Amino acid sequence: MRSYVFSEQELTKDLEKIGLERGDTVLVHSSLSRIGYVPGGAKTVIGALMRAIGEDGTLIVPTITGQISDSPENPPSFSKNKPSWTGKIPETLRKMEGACRSAHPTHSVASIGKLAEKITKGHEDALTPCGNGTPYVKVVELEGKILFLGTTLECNTTFHSAEEIARIYYHLQPEPSICKIDVGNKSFKRKMFLHAWGTPRVFAEKEKELVKLGIAKVGYVGRARSVLINAKEMMDHVLQKLEKDRLYLVDVESISFGCINGCIELLRNEKFRSMKINLFLPKESSVIFSGEKIEFDGVKMEFSGNLKLEGGFVRMRLRAAKRVKLDGGYNYWLQFRKRRGLLDIDIIERARPNSFAITGP
Repeated sequence: MRSYVFSEQELTKDLEKIGLERGDTVLVHSSLSRIGYVPGGAKTVIGALMRAIGEDGTLIVPTITGQISDSPENPPSFSKNKPSWTGKIPETLRKMEGACRSAHPTHSVASIGKLAEKITKGHEDALTPCGNGTPYVKVVELEGKILFLGTTLECNTTFHSAEEIARIYYHLQPEPSICKIDVGNKSFKRKMFLHAWGTPRVFAEKEKELVKLGIAKVGYVGRARSVLINAKEMMDHVLQKLEKDRLYLVDVESISFGCINGCIELLRNEKFRSMKINLFLPKESSVIFSGEKIEFDGVKMEFSGNLKLEGGFVRMRLRAAKRVKLDGGYNYWLQFRKRRGLLDIDIIERARPNSFAITGP
């Protein structure tokens, strides 16, 4: 029976067995706790990854800092030491000697290895968080790999790269933000289109499809069920799918209560003056904001913990100033404000699902 304690050497063997090779460029999404007990913690796991890819390899981790509040009214900023929320392994790697971090206010990465500087350079000049010119697309262009170490494809940021390249309407905010970037002794501003919150995805459900096509391989690293993906083959496949079905990556049956409620709570606590989210509603469905309730019909309301309710209503902690009805079959941009103690909801824009995002100046 296998021990629950894993050394660097044992983890290296597991990584090689799943398909990591010398010289690989690999983007790693990780959960340290899933692996089991690892003496030395995150540093040991990083050591195993570097042993598996060797001196000619490059290791990249997401050091994402984006929040639901990011918008033109509340622009995010970047500094090298800004903490990320992507876990212990990325936080450990970004602080390591020799590590490079890309200068992006929401979707930065940290990297170490042969191509670390090349991977991270110029992220601040990219028009979108994960599209052309970003580390995520560079991994694809370098024919690298993506490893989900104890995580699922739910955190597959490179799926967002495909959405940006395909100019998917629901993914990016419709107006650019002016973001402050601090790098060394320099401080400057960049105009960027930022990630939009509100539309649930089905990223994790694509694993079976990618495994069947031979694009992904499943194995174990320590106790962590892990998935290794060929980045270029995945990108080519997803772009082809998005060309035929622009909602290929969307949970078309659900809306996110978490995003709606998150906006309302930030307004209720007077942390921000306004919030924006994007909602897609399937045909034959409706959502009504009325009084202290959100009524929904023909669509599931998604909560944390994978709980979904089909039809009915949920209560808000702010009372809607006016009744607002959203009809199915559209993507909606909604703006929430708090005025005189009430929730003011405006439909900024609505569009058909096959619409293209405007991601240019």
